[in-house]
Amino acid sequence: MTHSTPFTAPWLADRLQKALDVRGADELQVSFVGQEVDVLRLAAASLVAAAKTTIGTLAVRAVVGGVEGTATTTDLSDEGVARCGQRAIAQARLSASRSRLNASRSRLNASRSRLLPLGTPITLPEARAIAAAPSWSFDPAVLELDTAAKRAWLEDSFDAHRRDGLDLAGRFNTGRRTLAVRSTRGIDAFHQGTFVDLSLTSLERPAGHRASATRELLDASITRAQVDALLTEVHQECLAAHNPVEIEPGEWDVVLSPTAVASLLGWMSIIGFSSDAVEDGTSFMCGRLGTQITSPHLRLTDDGSMPLGRGLPSPFDAEGTPRGRVELIRDGVANATVHTNLSAARAGVAATGHTVASSLFSPAVAHAAHLHFEGGDASVESLIGSVKRGLFVTRFHYVNGATDPRNAVLTGLLRDAAFLIEEGAMTRAVTPLRFTDSMLEAFGRIPGRSGITSTLFPVAGTHGTDFSFLCPHVLIPALKFTSGRMSA
Repeated sequence: MTHSTPFTAPWLADRLQKALDVRGADELQVSFVGQEVDVLRLAAASLVAAAKTTIGTLAVRAVVGGVEGTATTTDLSDEGVARCGQRAIAQARLSASRSRLNASRSRLNASRSRLLPLGTPITLPEARAIAAAPSWSFDPAVLELDTAAKRAWLEDSFDAHRRDGLDLAGRFNTGRRTLAVRSTRGIDAFHQGTFVDLSLTSLERPAGHRASATRELLDASITRAQVDALLTEVHQECLAAHNPVEIEPGEWDVVLSPTAVASLLGWMSIIGFSSDAVEDGTSFMCGRLGTQITSPHLRLTDDGSMPLGRGLPSPFDAEGTPRGRVELIRDGVANATVHTNLSAARAGVAATGHTVASSLFSPAVAHAAHLHFEGGDASVESLIGSVKRGLFVTRFHYVNGATDPRNAVLTGLLRDAAFLIEEGAMTRAVTPLRFTDSMLEAFGRIPGRSGITSTLFPVAGTHGTDFSFLCPHVLIPALKFTSGRMSA
């Protein structure tokens, strides 16, 4: 359901309190996630769709007799909010009743999440101090970027693409994202931040058949100069990608762009860094905490404060728990995983604040959603210059991490302007190849800090604005490519 009312703090506090006022539960928690978005779609070097949308979803979590029930709604009227609370309470009561009737069976709601040991009552998290988000996380100028302003920024590039027989496609979405949590245990958290979700793809006509190039950015603000630079990059790169050549599968030294790195980390977050994956026994962190699992030069940290001043900060998670800084891999050593409140209770540790907003609509899971791949000493030019024969990869396509999660094996295809590197220089574009390799082994081959650039870029991991990563360019020697795929 779309809404015409902006999600102001006073208005939203009233909505959440209406849900908390519903009687019949021992404990209640109300969470809200909303977006006010100025949507702009590009295709064929022109604007093809523009709209303003305001969408919000409220979720109620009720505990009755140590058993939980949940419900969600997009109806934010007094009646809609009250009905949502009543449904959550009714579900908790039904679950509690069935649990008492058959203690050997899981609760009715067991399909929603893993359980504490049978008979252990669920309690909602207590309020904890939450640090304020940095001031730069909300840029009023982003909200001034309407369709007319964006068109003005894009028109010159549209003309340039048409002159060269190219298409320009993608999205230029801007807006405000709101997250709020309130509970009967004292949680009262509210955060609003602006976002820019920009994806630009230059394509050779007929679209994408022989050459394409892509740039992506997910940040709290943007300037015209940044957009101009990205437009120029995709345009020139697409022209250079004309007539790609076929190359043989095998082991190739690769320089990965930040977007390519983020697509790998997004899967690693799901299959490895989540406490849920560890409990399932499928994580590559299982049985390895405290041991060396990859390059001693690799540091991966999750930090919702985004301390480098780029990306989308988030001071708390969907349960109202402050987001902690978690060093996942420290100097190549498996150091920690991220937790929801429930998984932390099972493990006997403190919750880290990593319940993602999508958990309002699905089982509560923990994800490392603000990954930082620590930078090194290199520049992009020095990485390319160090490669005698290899590949420069701007993006991977159809990455899949379900092949062998215990060993962090990922597979995917090259996409959008992958280039040969010959004698330290980028030369010809290449047709797609499929890689299949263990990321622990691949990252283990990074040649020290000289294989990682010092500059990090803000890119999306996965799940839209829920995942905000900062990634460098990275040199990985001998990445395993297993097969080719001819472009159409």
